[in-house]
Amino acid sequence: MIASPGEAKFKYCPFLMTHDDKMKFCQATMCMMWRYASPGTEENRPGYCGLAGRPADEEQEKR
Repeated sequence: MIASPGEAKFKYCPFLMTHDDKMKFCQATMCMMWRYASPGTEENRPGYCGLAGRPADEEQEKR
């Protein structure tokens, strides 16, 4: 799912856990797995979590 960094920060990350096994929120652009959906230089451009692969919508547009 492509989302802005602000939207992504309210999604849960299954790889970030607290000491009592509760999921933490996505770190978006602060995470090494964050991938931008399009090239550019603006910091608030949309992106997605690279751990799940490319979003289906993006793959269909390239065909």
